[in-house]
Amino acid sequence: MATGDPLAQLQGIWRQLDLRQRIVSGLVILFTFAAFAGLYVFTSQATYGVLYKDLAPEDAADIVEWLKTEGIPYRLSGGGTAVEVPQDKVYEARLSLASKGLPKGQSVGFEIFDQNRLGATEFVQKVNYQRALQGELERTIARFPQVESVRVHLAQPEEAVFVAERREPTASVVLRLKSGMALSDAQVRGVAFLVASAVPRLQMDKVSVVDTSGNILFPERPAGGTGDHPTTAQLQYRRNLENYYKQKIQSMLEDALGPSKAVARVSAEIDFDEVSLNEDRYDPDTVAVRSEQKVVEGAAAPGAPGGVPGVKGALADKLQGNLGGGAAAAGAAGTRREQSVTNYEITRLQRQVRGAVGKIKRLSVGVLVDGTYKTDEKTGQRVYVPRTPEEMANLERIVRAAMGFSDDRGDELSVVNVPFTTEGGATGGGMEWPELGSRLLRPLVHLALALAFIVFVLRPLLKRYVLQAPGAGPRGLPGGEPLEALEEDQKARLAARRRRAALGPLPSVHEELRELAQDYPERAAALIKVWLREPSPEESGGS
Repeated sequence: MATGDPLAQLQGIWRQLDLRQRIVSGLVILFTFAAFAGLYVFTSQATYGVLYKDLAPEDAADIVEWLKTEGIPYRLSGGGTAVEVPQDKVYEARLSLASKGLPKGQSVGFEIFDQNRLGATEFVQKVNYQRALQGELERTIARFPQVESVRVHLAQPEEAVFVAERREPTASVVLRLKSGMALSDAQVRGVAFLVASAVPRLQMDKVSVVDTSGNILFPERPAGGTGDHPTTAQLQYRRNLENYYKQKIQSMLEDALGPSKAVARVSAEIDFDEVSLNEDRYDPDTVAVRSEQKVVEGAAAPGAPGGVPGVKGALADKLQGNLGGGAAAAGAAGTRREQSVTNYEITRLQRQVRGAVGKIKRLSVGVLVDGTYKTDEKTGQRVYVPRTPEEMANLERIVRAAMGFSDDRGDELSVVNVPFTTEGGATGGGMEWPELGSRLLRPLVHLALALAFIVFVLRPLLKRYVLQAPGAGPRGLPGGEPLEALEEDQKARLAARRRRAALGPLPSVHEELRELAQDYPERAAALIKVWLREPSPEESGGS
């Protein structure tokens, strides 16, 4: 047998094994292949991703029917409301389903008019149009990532002949938000503006937006609010202001002291009261003429002649002058009255002042500053060294300037020097470890299971039944029987043969050994191997 041929070596090893060893080796090999095959199947299983969730039963049935037609594997979860497909087919399946108009959702859009129904009345057409408009608005609003589901209700009164009898349309929107998510004020106003723009003659102030918890999202409460129930905008403004001062103070201290050497916290009291002041002032020393009225009245004396009848113009004046000059003079002596009214206006100053909303009433700032550290020469450990009073005073003056400290407002500032628990802050990459661990967890578990199987199952079996050398442990044979038992068996067989051949000639020892070798070839070969491994007396004496 060639020693360099692996196949010949394996065949030689296999021929040297007895029946029990061959059975055990075959079972171990089969079990190993089965284990690795199962491990391969388990690791090669497709990872499923969510295709759609929170589906209506009708949409889930349509999607499952399409997946069956396309031959895409799927599984249902969430009580049949969620459909999962292999992760590598999620986006492709979504695009294909979108081209088919799936999922449709519980709302009905303008596709309701795709099927023309003969005999539909005008009232039915109006109702279908309103349903379609509501459905299209629901689909549009559901595009917001924070919105899980939405319902839109429109109230559109019939057109009136007279303007005085016309009623304006209204709308109501009910939002079901995803867990832990909320819409900003700007997004809520956008929803109201969207609904108002989609419905004719609908004003934005006629739109109501609420969530499923009963909270009124639109229209907003007055900006002033109340002290006990501030609005969302007020709370957001306060948080933004506090974060602004916090970042302003802490970044300045970290630039001076080092990273993670200072911690700042700010609490702000904001005055959200809206004050409106109307003021009128009059200056009596300064006057101006506002209006002036002058009336002049005159009356002639009674009995004055009226002139020559039938004569007009210059001739009448001439005749009247010639004939009654004295009478005319007497008539000129009638009555005359003059009246003058002058109105004066006092100078008036009118001023309307509206106080700013969101004025800072008081700031309270707390700052923690870490000290310095030095190494003890004796122990070799780092020792905390507090900062000097001069350093703390300088830091306090810097913080006062940064925050705009005001005694009139009653601001409070506290700068304390304390040892921090750990020197330096956590690195930004620490958040990546959970994600990295989740990615490597499954392969590491599979590798650990494979190693455990090899070390604790496969290796002991091979060592016990296959790879155990005949002379490695106690003297024994491949069958598991010790060499002494074989020798006793041989002696017993020899004694039995001697008794059977008592009347005949005694067989030679060589013949008996040859017969035993023929009857038990495997044991004879093992016995010879044991003899060959035993050292000779010369080697034993030399060692």
